[in-house]
Amino acid sequence: MKIKYLLLISALLAQPSTEFGGYASFNHISRLSDNSVIDIPYRMFNLNINHQNDNFSILSTVALEYQLRDDAYFLAISNPQDFYIDMREFYAAYYGAFYELRMGKQIHSWGSADENSPLDNAGAYDYYYIFMLGTERKMATLSVTADFFFDNLKLNFVFSPLHTTNRLPLGNDDFPITLPIYPEQDQIFEIRDLPLEYGANATFSSSFGDISLSYFNGYDRIFNLTGVNVYGHGPDLSFPHLDILFGYRKTQVFGIGGVLLHELAILRGDFGFFSTRDMNNTINQESTFNPSWYDSLHFTYPLNEQADYFQTTIQLETELPFGITFIGQFFKYDTLSYAADTLPVSQQISIPNLNIDPEDMTPANFFTPGMGAPLAILSKNIGLIILEKTFLNEQAKLKSTTIMDFGSENEIGKLFGSLTEIKFEYTIKENLIGAVSTTKVFGDDSHPDGDQYQFNKMEDFSHFRFELKYFF
Repeated sequence: MKIKYLLLISALLAQPSTEFGGYASFNHISRLSDNSVIDIPYRMFNLNINHQNDNFSILSTVALEYQLRDDAYFLAISNPQDFYIDMREFYAAYYGAFYELRMGKQIHSWGSADENSPLDNAGAYDYYYIFMLGTERKMATLSVTADFFFDNLKLNFVFSPLHTTNRLPLGNDDFPITLPIYPEQDQIFEIRDLPLEYGANATFSSSFGDISLSYFNGYDRIFNLTGVNVYGHGPDLSFPHLDILFGYRKTQVFGIGGVLLHELAILRGDFGFFSTRDMNNTINQESTFNPSWYDSLHFTYPLNEQADYFQTTIQLETELPFGITFIGQFFKYDTLSYAADTLPVSQQISIPNLNIDPEDMTPANFFTPGMGAPLAILSKNIGLIILEKTFLNEQAKLKSTTIMDFGSENEIGKLFGSLTEIKFEYTIKENLIGAVSTTKVFGDDSHPDGDQYQFNKMEDFSHFRFELKYFF
């Protein structure tokens, strides 16, 4: 804490200054199967700007995202621009002796685990960067935050007047993770109340480590099925139209986390209890299809979904023989309770949500968490192992990352799919790094989800990557 106070005092006495930093990145990624180029977006340029005047700062991060054009691009669009400008962060900060206030578009980081913390819910995720580490895969939230420091205690508060959703791949490129269904915009039932989101986090530090408690209240980052409406033409229901509507549940997260420091290892852990509820008790609205003809709402079936679930992440960091750094993680998720109204599902009224036979469909079978660790989209039980070794006076680095699926609660203990990346980095000269890597994905034909199993869909994503990155 004394170091924090010294930094704050230094900020108060400093002259106005502006600092620039960032990186330029050049990538090539191609499939192992046929060497074809994989078409996914990536950030080619990232610029950080920090302007400080006494105890006041303006901070921003601007990125240029690049994606290849397909051969038919100019047959539909004449604009030659193939970059997308992303103002990733832009906020003001005010520093006091025992506090820090921030307002604007900013990235939040909660939780004790380095990655995949179930408590890191104050912002959304960008799934195009889900396999990257750190803030690269996070999205900023327009919010107000406050940090207060009292000796060994830090209090953090966050408030946002807006609902922020994850950026999800739409299935129109080569990214391997897709959703079973993509609703039309008019199928999303809007949040009726003010979509306020807020939370608090308290962290107590000691020589043995940290312990933290947190609470967050907001709306889910991923949509969920909210109900079904049946329309007719006046009193005539001979040829009904069905609207399948989706929305965002309201979720409360109660969390506890900690870091235990030892000379031989560091143990991190987060546990989150989630209580979620669909607030759409009524879903009455106009038909999304030809409302002038289908002008009469005959039946409405809100799902009224409520559930409690938990997620936990345990992380171990240590150094193995020969100077190898080891990071191991285990993530688990399970539903504790579930309640919902029944839906009018039959062979004639099919809800194409998760490829479930309508005759066998039970809402509890396709419940998915809308908050929590991003890797929950892959499985309920995930293992992560990172091995890293530097050599040549730290000029070169060899890194191995493996993600393993240990199945659901009925099959836990069996290894299904996995993803392994082996990466070699070399510092060519100061601030210039070259890297080559290969990623191999293994599916499992015996998995109950068959071809819809995420790791089976990801097998064609096995690839070779070359990267040249310059930091400035």
